[in-house]
Amino acid sequence: MPSAFPQFLPLTPGQSAHPSGSTMAVAIGTAPYPEVTGVPDPATVALLKEDYAGAGGEITAILQYVYQQGRLDDDPALANAILQIAIVEMMHLDMLGDAIVALGGKPSFDDGHFYWDASKVDYAQDLKGMLQANIAAEKNAIETYEKHSALTENESVKALLARIAQDEQLHLQFFTEQLEAQG
Repeated sequence: MPSAFPQFLPLTPGQSAHPSGSTMAVAIGTAPYPEVTGVPDPATVALLKEDYAGAGGEITAILQYVYQQGRLDDDPALANAILQIAIVEMMHLDMLGDAIVALGGKPSFDDGHFYWDASKVDYAQDLKGMLQANIAAEKNAIETYEKHSALTENESVKALLARIAQDEQLHLQFFTEQLEAQG
């Protein structure tokens, strides 16, 4: 019996993201994700915890996209595409958690100062508002990954953050194209 959960497909632009064969395209970079290594580094762990569960971190992106996916019953191809982006964000969350552990930290749903809460999610009700929120979130994520990369000396962390930022660039492109298509 087929799973009700859509199969995750690492898609590149131009490939179908929906089993119906629609032309919805979602992208994930094709380069491998680097593994983080190093000695305990509390300063870098603090940066990674912000990426993990800060207000604009991966947990917020995941839950915002899952929320949106559930609201788009009238556009199953777009709903599936957004869910697939959420799955990529889940992969990022997992890798950031592994990086935190590798550097002597303990992943938790806080940024080192505040516990994550659902008020961080943008609950836009209309598609245009959702896409605008997603564009802002992806731009913020890219900027934060670049900033955090500049603040650490750990080359493996720099490589991981750069690789994750590549996916975020593709998500930004996807959401921008979808907003432009809305007119």
